[in-house]
Amino acid sequence: MSINGGEMSSDNVQLSRSRKTQSELYEFYGKPKSPSKSFSEHISNKCTLSKLCAYLLTLFPVINVVRTYKVRKYILDDLVSGLSVACLHFPQGLAFGILASLSPAYGLYTSFFPVLLYVIFGTSQHVSFGTNAVIAIFTAELVESRLEQYDLPGHHSAVNGSTVDNLTTVSPEMDDDVLKYKVSVAAGSSFIVGLLLFIMGLCRMGFITSYLSSSFIAAFTTTGAIHIISSQIPNALGIKIPPVNKPGKLIYVYIEIFKAFPKIHVATFIVSVICLIILVLVKDVINERFKNKMKMPIPIDIILVVVATIISYFAKLYDTFGIGVVGEIPPGLPTPELPRVSVDILGHSVVVGFIVFVLTISMARLCEVKHGYSVDDNQELVAYGIANLGGSFFSCFPACVAPPRTVILSTMGAKTTLNGIVSAIFVLLVIMFIGKYLESAPKAVLAVMIIVAVKNLLYQFKELPKLWRVNRYDFVIFVGTVLCGVLIDFPYALYVGVLLCLLTVVVQSQNSSSYTIRKVEQEDRLLEQKTHDIPLSNSKIVIFRMESSLYFATADQFVKELYKATFNPKAFRKQQDKHLENNVEININQSENNGQNDERMSLSKTNYENEIPVVPLTHIIIDCSSMNYIDMNGMKALIQINSEFKQVGVTIMFGNCTNFMKTFTEKSDLSETVDIQNVYSDILDAYFAATHRK
Repeated sequence: MSINGGEMSSDNVQLSRSRKTQSELYEFYGKPKSPSKSFSEHISNKCTLSKLCAYLLTLFPVINVVRTYKVRKYILDDLVSGLSVACLHFPQGLAFGILASLSPAYGLYTSFFPVLLYVIFGTSQHVSFGTNAVIAIFTAELVESRLEQYDLPGHHSAVNGSTVDNLTTVSPEMDDDVLKYKVSVAAGSSFIVGLLLFIMGLCRMGFITSYLSSSFIAAFTTTGAIHIISSQIPNALGIKIPPVNKPGKLIYVYIEIFKAFPKIHVATFIVSVICLIILVLVKDVINERFKNKMKMPIPIDIILVVVATIISYFAKLYDTFGIGVVGEIPPGLPTPELPRVSVDILGHSVVVGFIVFVLTISMARLCEVKHGYSVDDNQELVAYGIANLGGSFFSCFPACVAPPRTVILSTMGAKTTLNGIVSAIFVLLVIMFIGKYLESAPKAVLAVMIIVAVKNLLYQFKELPKLWRVNRYDFVIFVGTVLCGVLIDFPYALYVGVLLCLLTVVVQSQNSSSYTIRKVEQEDRLLEQKTHDIPLSNSKIVIFRMESSLYFATADQFVKELYKATFNPKAFRKQQDKHLENNVEININQSENNGQNDERMSLSKTNYENEIPVVPLTHIIIDCSSMNYIDMNGMKALIQINSEFKQVGVTIMFGNCTNFMKTFTEKSDLSETVDIQNVYSDILDAYFAATHRK
């Protein structure tokens, strides 16, 4: 403390207080109250009419949106953004319907019903719910695996990591039966996905995403992009390859593609190249370069589909050149029916539900951070669940967020979830009136659209050097997830990625940094000893801190690191015992010699006494600020160090105790071993208490 002219320097801080143990603080300020209510009291307090109404409002966020809607301020942005996304909903619905091994019509249904339901129950105005390429490819794998198991007549499709070419075959009657079966399986999967997510939302399980790192999500979506692009190459080249369903699927798919290279359909290939050039030129050059000058990006997807369909129809590309087309798109909405649910699709559907949740909530949180509004994770789960549940009754396959459409909504500045109504109306018009005019759309155009839509996900590989520099654990998660998804199969990217996330949590907790802290001599400041070359005020008192909770995975490391930072009391005891034995031997020898060789004995005794082990510390203060959780293993570790150091004359004290630590100390066996006078809420209080003890 420096005083200048009777005033304290503005750079200094003066603290005026008496040091208190945790128990003294409770006596002086009172113990925090933890009201214990009976179950009936708890229910009666929660189940009031006002709270029930508030809860119902949270289940229907659209009510609050409509009630607070500012027409003049919001209507234009919602209309423009909704229309812009609709221009992508429509062609992606066609494309992803084929990608899901169904027909384009079912992609349009999935672009309509779930979108409307998300408007009612969703909380993020920038999430574009509907068809998703990753979910479509999972759906294709499911329906094709069911077909192979039951071996239905008319099953001519070839799924190679979900490459599908079954919509324009020679026997439409048989294909109708196959398609109906596929749709029933896909709708059943959507029902299970919806039910799972709905229950998770009601059980308030939105916290699950906290356990998944962003590197895993990036790796998983990147792996999905690789599989999706690979699945569309045959359609873009106009070739057919046999189905591949075994580990290393992607490798075998490319082997088959290279084998079929001499059979490339030249006309289809030319159409694909032209469409690829146009899409990349408009999306990556024109729209990207002039996005600040345009009110909305050029809807090149819908323009390309319309133009290609017109050319295909009048030039008779299918009849003249053999270019594959979409085929029949029946007008009108499907008749609602109960989805087919069976045990054999349960496991796959649970995985899909988990993916839907992870992908959608991740995009919602990105938009939440960017635009500064709040997203309710639990209500989002309810929204995803109801959207898929409702869609399953109208022949929809599982719905999810689509990053490209979400980016458009974010860029266009959508103000409320009502923008989805505009998109849904546009898709409804396509389903009811326009769809039948799109039957001549070349499938190669849709294949290229899918490739371009997901290619940006591959840019996430650019993050690898940064991950290597910043966090090697994230690097391992990314590389491990991608390698397993590519070399084995896509679902394994999910299994291995989640496992790696959990393993890295355990490994990082076991490798948590630990260090000793000492008080600076000149002022009341505590600094890490290794990183600061400073004079210390008291070398007999050391503060130890480990940046981790204390549980079964870290308890052993905590003890080892404490021994390493201070000394091992068990080894010290052995040295003391050895000294006592030798000291007794010296005394006996002195008696036997009767004073002879006094000079030699004196020298020998002096040399030995210089080696007598001296306790280097008087107090060790455990900084508990990181101990948010302690289990039985952690408690045993604390009891162990307290007992062992006490035997060599070192007092263990506890400072910066968290609320959990305080409660745990009172209720566990730790209270029988640790003196309550050695437990402090503040680390400096513990330090000054130690300096005043003898």
